[in-house]
Amino acid sequence: MLLALALYLAAYALCLGVLWIWRVNRRRERPPVAPKLLRGPGESLRWRLQRLDDALLLHAFGAAFLPMGVFVGGLMLALNLPANERDPAMLGAFALFILTLVFAGRWMLEKFTLRRDCHLGLLGEKIVAEAIAPLVTEGAQIFHDVPAGAFNLDHVVVSPTGVYAIETKTRRAGRPLPGRKPDEIGFDGSQLVYPWGEDTFGLDQAIHRAAWLSTWLRDAAGEPVAAVPVLTFPGWNVATTAAGAEVQVVAPSAIPGLVRNRPASLTPAQQEHISRQLETRCRDVEF
Repeated sequence: MLLALALYLAAYALCLGVLWIWRVNRRRERPPVAPKLLRGPGESLRWRLQRLDDALLLHAFGAAFLPMGVFVGGLMLALNLPANERDPAMLGAFALFILTLVFAGRWMLEKFTLRRDCHLGLLGEKIVAEAIAPLVTEGAQIFHDVPAGAFNLDHVVVSPTGVYAIETKTRRAGRPLPGRKPDEIGFDGSQLVYPWGEDTFGLDQAIHRAAWLSTWLRDAAGEPVAAVPVLTFPGWNVATTAAGAEVQVVAPSAIPGLVRNRPASLTPAQQEHISRQLETRCRDVEF
C-alpha cells in the first residue's frame, strides 16, 4: 500500500514537472509589434520573484516527496531482510527519514525566506520611486534598475543640479537598544547607527555604484560628470549628523529636497544627452 502510494506520488510529481517545463518553454505568443519598455522600479527583483514563483511548486513537491520516498524505500528494504536484522534497519530508515525531513524543511524555509526578502526589497524600490516621482515635473529624468553588469543601480536621477545614484536598502526593524528610537537610523559620517547596533553596510556600495556611473558617463556617454551617491532606507526616519559626507544618507521623502537644494551643474544639453544614453541602456523590457 505504501509502495503504491509512493509510486503514485512520484508519477504525479513527474507528470506535473514535465507539464510545467513544457508550459514554460513552449513558444510564447507575441504581439505583431513588441517594443521594448523602460525598466520599472525593482525590475530585477520582479523577475527574480517570478522565477521563484515559477519553481516554488516543484520545490514544494520535491521537498514533500523526498522524505516519504526515503522512508518507504528504507521500509521496503527492511521488510526484505532477515527477522534479526529487520528492527535495526527500520530504526535506521526512520532516522534517515527524520534527517531528510529536516533537510527538506530547511530547504523550503530558505526558499520562502528568499521570496519574502525579494518582495520586501521590491516594495522598498516602489516606495523610493514614488517619493522621487515629483522631480519629473521639475525637469528631472528618472531611471530605475539601471543595469551595470554584475549589479544594478536602483535609481538614477538626472536633474539640472547633477546626476544622483540612489541605493535603496529596505530593512526590517529589530529590537531597539535602551535609549534608541525604534524607527530611526542615524548616520555620523562613518557608520550607520540602527536601533539594535551599528554597521557600514550600504555605504561602500553606494560609493562604488556612484563611481561606476561616473566612469560610465565619462567613457560611454562622453560626459565628465561625478554622480552623487545617495543611500536611502524606505520606512525609516534618518537622522544625519555628518556634514559634507561623501554619501548622502536620507529618507526617501528627503531626496527631492536634496536634489533641489544643490546648485545647478548641468546644462539642458548635457541633461538631455545623459538621459538619452540612460534610456537606451534601460529600455530592455520585452513583452
